[in-house]
Amino acid sequence: MMPHLEFSCGCKFPLNGEETSFNPDIESLPLNCTKTWELIGDGNTKGCFQLESRLGQSLSKRTKPRNIDELAALVSIMRPGCMEAMVEGKSLTNHYIDRKHGKESVDYFHPSLKEILKETYGILVFQEQSMQIAQKIANFNLQEADILRKAIGKKKTGEMSKVKKMFLKGAEKSGIVNKEQAEEIFSWIEKSQRYSFNKSHAVSYAVNAYLSAYSKAHFSKEFFTSYLYFSKEKQKPHEEINELVNNARLMNIDVYPPDLRKLNSNFKLSDDNIYFGISDIKGVGTAVIKKIEKEIKEVSLILKKELEVWSWLESLAFFCTRVNSAAMKAMISVGAMSFINSNRTKMLYEYDIVSSFTNKEIEWVRNFLLENEDRKHMDVIDMMNLMLEQPVGRSGAIANKKRLEVVKSIAQSLQSPPYELEDGPEWVASKEEFLLGIPVTCTRIDACDTSSANATCRDIVNRNAGEVPLVAVQLDSIRQVQVKNGPSRGEEMAFMSVSDSTCALDCVIFPENWRAYKDLLTEGNTLMLSGTLDKKKESFIVQKVWQI
Repeated sequence: MMPHLEFSCGCKFPLNGEETSFNPDIESLPLNCTKTWELIGDGNTKGCFQLESRLGQSLSKRTKPRNIDELAALVSIMRPGCMEAMVEGKSLTNHYIDRKHGKESVDYFHPSLKEILKETYGILVFQEQSMQIAQKIANFNLQEADILRKAIGKKKTGEMSKVKKMFLKGAEKSGIVNKEQAEEIFSWIEKSQRYSFNKSHAVSYAVNAYLSAYSKAHFSKEFFTSYLYFSKEKQKPHEEINELVNNARLMNIDVYPPDLRKLNSNFKLSDDNIYFGISDIKGVGTAVIKKIEKEIKEVSLILKKELEVWSWLESLAFFCTRVNSAAMKAMISVGAMSFINSNRTKMLYEYDIVSSFTNKEIEWVRNFLLENEDRKHMDVIDMMNLMLEQPVGRSGAIANKKRLEVVKSIAQSLQSPPYELEDGPEWVASKEEFLLGIPVTCTRIDACDTSSANATCRDIVNRNAGEVPLVAVQLDSIRQVQVKNGPSRGEEMAFMSVSDSTCALDCVIFPENWRAYKDLLTEGNTLMLSGTLDKKKESFIVQKVWQI
């Protein structure tokens, strides 16, 4: 019997060795997968077709669809027209949600409409429902119903006026509803021009949304690797990367800095871990990979030991004349070359020193390392001492006595650097944030005293925090707005996005607390927040703020 990979939801996938056979064909996937519907219902839909926006995530959580028809309705009610269509002071979107969850009674206006509007809780959502009503109430044939559909789709009042006459005449003839009821029903159809959606489109969108959610639920690492890979095609690539990485963290998936030894240009899943690619570093292009691949080929030919090439490449001298300075410093700063030395600040300092070598000196070091296998892991200080031990002139590394004095001075600065060569968390985080779009090794919070915190952002999002969560965060973005309604109308409040090493968290701070703490609420600041989850459990309501 062929081995299978089986999930708690009951979904199984055949295993071919260590590889999982996954056919992303909607006809081969179960549409009743609890794992997938729970992911959608939790609002964990970043990257899922049609549902990846903040609005899509929020409405997915609020509607909690459990089948394709309900998902098609969700795709439709999140469109602007439906959200802006107000009935009794509430949008049709909110009417649908409240009726679905039993918070509002369902009214079909007339018994004849129940079967048509039952799936959308008495709300006219799809253009096809208008066609069905016209067929039921006014005896429209298929051709007349299609004329109505076109009038709705084109949003032309002149055509709708002609169809109205046909509808009222047909309704009078059928006698299912009286004249006043027919007028009322058609007024719904007229108003639906602004928001109703073609159900066939909605269902196809829902199927694709389900397929992407299914992939995310079962093969999360592959899902995130793929979406991160294509993030550079977004209008704001770094913003997209930030959101995807934070969402991955929420699912306990880490994304790692680039590793030059993997030679991947873009995001890659390797050894069950997701890695940034070299060209995902700001300012570093694919040419760097090509140059290093060429270097590997050259060294392999010399050594005739291709598998051990990286042992000889674990020296800055091998890269100084092959990669431009800006690209080298960027790679060092994000940890792509930490296999040489885990201390990035020290490596940057040493790189500047090695870069000051003449071409003759660099070539001498390269040749020495290739010829002396036992010295292949030599650090920069050993390298300089070795150069100084050689005779000055043509046979040695240093060309003349004048250059010898310069090299001695450089060696002295290496042994007694002018500043501490330590990687502070704040420095590492700021470099990675600038060059990768998000800090992945550590955060600025790691440089702060967070001993009083009792929760993480992930705890709060997953509702695992205590009664009064106290969380240490970095403020990533803030949007100041004015209150539109209620006793605080006209006053200022703010929406914020904060994060720690576990994920991002959406926050809201109301006028009274905004006035008290707005001087601390600046982007990039590290803060301690306390507050509560709102009733919908979508945002963290900030009540107190401390600087850390």
